[in-house]
Amino acid sequence: MKGLLIVLSAVVITIFLSAPVFAQEELFDTKAAEEHFKKGLELYFKKEYSVAAEEFKEAANINPNSAKSYYFLGYSYYKLGMMKDANEAFDQGYQLDPYYSPIPQAQAQTGGASQ
Repeated sequence: MKGLLIVLSAVVITIFLSAPVFAQEELFDTKAAEEHFKKGLELYFKKEYSVAAEEFKEAANINPNSAKSYYFLGYSYYKLGMMKDANEAFDQGYQLDPYYSPIPQAQAQTGGASQ
């Protein structure tokens, strides 16, 4: 019984000590995804939709819970005439966050002017 208690204590300590490492790794992934997303936005508003789509796709691969990456991937595909791919990306974004709106990103990029 005492041996089991020691083993369980060691497991609990290991879990608590490794938690910050996992959190830090997730933080780096989120940062990398955000960098790809921002680069994708720059390219999108320069009308470089193909390259923008690659950046949004990479952001979504790094952070598959990013609705905004999927929505803007969908917009990029739409601009390229790739309707099936656009619908799939929009659907994925909608499943993650049905209330997401790209308006704040668009306004920040254009200074509030609509395009």
